[in-house]
Amino acid sequence: MFMQATARSVEREALRRLPQLLADLLDESSVELVEEQVSSGGGADVGLRDSRGRLWVYEIKTSSGPGQVERAAEQLKLDGHADAIPLLVVPFMSKAGSDAADRLKLNWIDLSGNASIRAENLVVWVQGHPNQFRSPGRPSSPFAPRSARVARALLLDPVRWWRQKDLAAATGLDDGSVSRVVRRLDDEMLLEQHDRELRPRSPGLLLDAWAQDYRFDRHDVLAAHVSGTGIELVRSLNGRLDALDVHHAFTGLAAAWVLDQFASFRLTTVYVDGDPRDVADRLAIRVAPTGANVQLVGPDDIGVFLGEEDRDGIRCVSTVQVYLDLLHLPERAGEAAQHLRDRQLNWHDTPA
Repeated sequence: MFMQATARSVEREALRRLPQLLADLLDESSVELVEEQVSSGGGADVGLRDSRGRLWVYEIKTSSGPGQVERAAEQLKLDGHADAIPLLVVPFMSKAGSDAADRLKLNWIDLSGNASIRAENLVVWVQGHPNQFRSPGRPSSPFAPRSARVARALLLDPVRWWRQKDLAAATGLDDGSVSRVVRRLDDEMLLEQHDRELRPRSPGLLLDAWAQDYRFDRHDVLAAHVSGTGIELVRSLNGRLDALDVHHAFTGLAAAWVLDQFASFRLTTVYVDGDPRDVADRLAIRVAPTGANVQLVGPDDIGVFLGEEDRDGIRCVSTVQVYLDLLHLPERAGEAAQHLRDRQLNWHDTPA
């Protein structure tokens, strides 16, 4: 039975299940909760001691979002207790959270039975157990189509200190919607705030959290075939859409080439304002579910056009949006995404 991952329920489940979960993973006869408090930068929880005498100091988080994982890593810095083994505990570890934990060299276990632990003479890696903490009443995501306009605005200018009313003006959302999204982002440890202004605590973490939630198939994607290949096809299609006065912006591999000449490509993907079927009719192009070389995409929210820019006469969505889309497209899109991340979205740490 799935349970809702509230703070209280997760803590209760952790206290009840952690000793046996850890004992099973370590193939130990027993693991016991101990009252020994180990100080850490953020006040780590009471620890666990296994039958070999090793002390495990854990931090419980209700979410495996990258911001929460990084926060746990900070809290589990065990100054003066080199022998203690830090351990993050979450209801279910997401891929983005796992990637963040790997980068931070942070051990973790989830209450669904998965784990990644490395310590002296010890390696534990367990994957494949399903999420036992899904809830049909899942709270709205700060990266839902309209809500994601806030993250997009923040990432387009991550150094700026934003007031919520300025975010409302930039995104076209009402004040209440912006406030709710900001509160959710803050809950996920993705923002830093000063007085009444805010910005990403780490732009890279914010992008990772968004990528975890993003789905390209939420858009209305129409596959078609048009004569031509590569960048020449892009230039031709761009001109034809301009002539029809169709608001559009390229993404995917076509945009990666325009932005940074990444690699040759076959599939051209372009967002169009309106029903892509109507646009296909106006272009007089053949809809082709198989063998397509063009994707006309009706966005799930017009926010995808925020930050669009003209490069050599070709209009592209923002680099942030291109990156998100590349994560879900074929050919060399995965390589292109990493290339853009390294070259144009390499924010390193929180902006100064």
